[in-house]
Amino acid sequence: MLYADGITDNTRELQEMLDKRGIVTVDMPGTYLISKTLIIHSDTRLILSPGARILAAPMSRCSIIENEHFAGGGRDERIEIIGGIWDGNCDAMGLDAVYEAKHREDEPYSPKLFKGKMMRFAHVDKIVLEKLTVKDPVSYGIQIASVRGFVVRDIFCDYNHHFGTTDGVHINGPARDGVIENICGTTNDDMVSLTTIDEKHAEISYGHIMNVDIRNVSAENGYSGIRLQSNEGYDIRCVKISGVYGDYRHNAVLISQHNSRPGTPTWFDDITVEHVRAVKTAKPLPEDCFTYWEKGVIEKLAIVWIEKGIKAGNIILRDITRHECTQTNAPLVKIDEGAEINRLVADNIHQTCAEGVNPPCFKNEGTIRASVIRDVQE
Repeated sequence: MLYADGITDNTRELQEMLDKRGIVTVDMPGTYLISKTLIIHSDTRLILSPGARILAAPMSRCSIIENEHFAGGGRDERIEIIGGIWDGNCDAMGLDAVYEAKHREDEPYSPKLFKGKMMRFAHVDKIVLEKLTVKDPVSYGIQIASVRGFVVRDIFCDYNHHFGTTDGVHINGPARDGVIENICGTTNDDMVSLTTIDEKHAEISYGHIMNVDIRNVSAENGYSGIRLQSNEGYDIRCVKISGVYGDYRHNAVLISQHNSRPGTPTWFDDITVEHVRAVKTAKPLPEDCFTYWEKGVIEKLAIVWIEKGIKAGNIILRDITRHECTQTNAPLVKIDEGAEINRLVADNIHQTCAEGVNPPCFKNEGTIRASVIRDVQE
């Protein structure tokens, strides 16, 4: 029997329900405490009522849910999780945020090692996550790796900013054929990240990423919106970003060489960024928030930024505008010196600014071999 009182440990009862596979329903509102990672199997659809909250027990220090073959040795398929509030309860894990940030690379990735990732899925085909509230993880809210065919939609990120490196939806390569849409709220790192090769604390798998649509991402006082990051010879291809809104301390969209790691140059191709309506935030974080990554140059970081070190085939930047009221030197669009793009289309890029605010609109310092520039404000 399940007890939605926030006190009784429901781990065993929930796991027994998941072990039956098929359609699993938690339809009574309330808080379901768990002390151990739940395992979801192939051919399972887990449905939670909007008022059902899965809460990580204090000091449990485990992910809330993983798929059966997360650690490898096979693959899972046809997994769905619909609804509910998934609460990582980060403040009750007995961890120091600054210490964790400084020492996150001390130990290499292991499936059994807790590094704060709340919902983890790997080696899976055909996974759907929708209508979830993702709340207060120690690190990533949702991490998906080595995946073919994925849909992540209608996700509300409700983070308290007490920890850093708290992405909303983090995809590790190899990954292909996916849709990420309607992601809103606020995180203390990227709202959406596509990463071909990750840092050691998160490196479940690595490989090419292709055929991904990202639509309608919005944040209030966000860290960054969407980040595409690659290195060491793994490509990101055929990615369409459409609709990025809100205000950000860092970037709305960033295309980057991951942490400038040495190795084979990155390659991006057939990347489209369109319908961006975003500005720099003027809101400071409260004193209790994690600000270790808040370096003094953030006010200069572009809304849409193509970073040094990347090499790209075709990139389209289209319909990118802002009305900037914040005093800032941040360009609307910037292509760094050292970035190389074979073909660039820039179309309908412009801004309006309050009196006394005049940041650059389109700043290109990179190497572009062929370009079509239309309606781009000087």
